[in-house]
Amino acid sequence: MIKRVICFFALVAVLWAGTAITQEKKLFTADRHKERGLTCAACHKEEQPKTAASEGACLTCHNSIEAIAERTKDFERNPHKNHVTDSSDIACTACHQGHKANISLCDQCHAGLKFEKKQAEAK
Repeated sequence: MIKRVICFFALVAVLWAGTAITQEKKLFTADRHKERGLTCAACHKEEQPKTAASEGACLTCHNSIEAIAERTKDFERNPHKNHVTDSSDIACTACHQGHKANISLCDQCHAGLKFEKKQAEAK
C-alpha cells in the first residue's frame, strides 16, 4: 500500500514538473519567435546578439502598440491598452524579456493581476 502511495505522489510530481516547465517556456518571447521560424538576426540584426532587441525591432513586425492592443482586446484586462500604456512610452522589453520569463509591469501596483482571454458568454 505504501509503495502505491509513493508511486502515486512520484507520478504527480513528475507530471506537475513537466507542466510547470511547459508553462514557463511559453512565456519566453524568444522561444515563441523561434517556433515561428525567426532567427536571432530578425530581432537583434545579428546572429550572435550581445544586447537586447531594440524597440524598433519589435515594431518592425508588430507595427504599433495600438495594433498589438487590438490583438489582445479579448482579454479581461488588456495588457497593451490601459492607463499606463496610454499615458507613457513603455518599451516592449519592460514586460517581454526575450530570453527570460516575461514579467508584468502592472504587478508593481496591482499584485497578482492576470491577463486572460474573456470567457465565452453562455447563450
